[in-house]
Amino acid sequence: MTESNTLETVPQKKKRRKILKIVLVGLLILLLVTLIAIPLLVMPMFLGQRYEQEQYQAADFAVEAERITLTSDDELKLAAWRTVAEEPQGTVIILSGIQNPSVTAFFGYAKLLADNGWDSLLIEMRARSESEGDEIGLGMTEWLDVKAGVDFLEQDARSNDLPIVALGTSMGAGTVIIAAGELEEIDAVISLSAFSSWTDLFVHYMGEAGVPRPIGYLDVPFIQGYLGVHFGFSALKYSPFKAISKIGDRPVLLMHSTEDSQVPYSQYEKLLAEAKQSDVNVSSFVRQGDWHFLCYDDYLFEPAKDVEFSSTLLDFLNENFS
Repeated sequence: MTESNTLETVPQKKKRRKILKIVLVGLLILLLVTLIAIPLLVMPMFLGQRYEQEQYQAADFAVEAERITLTSDDELKLAAWRTVAEEPQGTVIILSGIQNPSVTAFFGYAKLLADNGWDSLLIEMRARSESEGDEIGLGMTEWLDVKAGVDFLEQDARSNDLPIVALGTSMGAGTVIIAAGELEEIDAVISLSAFSSWTDLFVHYMGEAGVPRPIGYLDVPFIQGYLGVHFGFSALKYSPFKAISKIGDRPVLLMHSTEDSQVPYSQYEKLLAEAKQSDVNVSSFVRQGDWHFLCYDDYLFEPAKDVEFSSTLLDFLNENFS
């Protein structure tokens, strides 16, 4: 190789390195913009929402209910319904999910519980139907709605010396786990199809939409940042995954279906593993198939007819509070 060829090659190598650096920097900037843009563009679909839901009547479920109003610590008026048993063993607080149905669709659960010695307090979470509130809070604010129910029961002569069990479905399940982590007055939790955290669920939905999994995982800090700006960064400590380890020796029943199309089974596995790692008094029920409400759809309004499901609930209560 001649000296002139050597002199020509060195500048060419430097030029290629410079071009490569520019390309890499450009790709990193594009990735950063994408990661920032995803929560900015998608999260408004979930936040700032208020839902009006079809309302059901207790009489249609052959159970009597008293309509009451609860007040949360942040001064929201919440619709709630109380059903009673003849000789109550305690009260089960009942929550529905993120959007539908109204908690009034669970009067069948209240009927099942009343027939087996349990009062119920069905709470319509904030920003839903008859309850006040401008927007849902993905469990990070709704746990205060559970606290309002607990405060009511603690001050009520009928219930103040009896156990309080919190039962929720989907986002409501995540909410009761969070509430139990914050409130020692909750004596047990029944969780139907809880997500491990809203961020985990959002990343899952990104993957379902075709976004590569690594992008989803890289986006976690930006999702958290968006939620922190929206709700306040102090709210980020409220997630089912972070809360479940705080429940300790109070009994927890985690229920999920293997093919759940709304909250993946992997999130149940994550919660269960964390509970066991933290020595939580946890038991579980798994149903094969896609049954987000766990109870078979045909029996949602009459859960007593789903014998396996209803027996699991009642056995859990009897084993821990008889």
